[in-house]
Amino acid sequence: MPEEERLPHWQRQDLPPALTRRFEFAAYAETRRFLDAVAKLAEEAGHYPNLSFGKTYVSVTLDADGRPLTAEIFALAARIDALVKD
Repeated sequence: MPEEERLPHWQRQDLPPALTRRFEFAAYAETRRFLDAVAKLAEEAGHYPNLSFGKTYVSVTLDADGRPLTAEIFALAARIDALVKD
């Protein structure tokens, strides 16, 4: 199964190569906990996503600096997904 099929909530773009997903939360405290958890995963992976956020949402973009998306980027997206229950 292709990597992106295992990540149904993420949108893939090819130019430039990236995965994006928006996460919604009920309260700011949940948003903050999610941001802190994503920061920890990014440190562990050595790959830092672009984040934009407001009080109750976070948009995550994982890019490959113009290169093709790697298995490591898909794995990081899956780990980020595991932080929330859909």
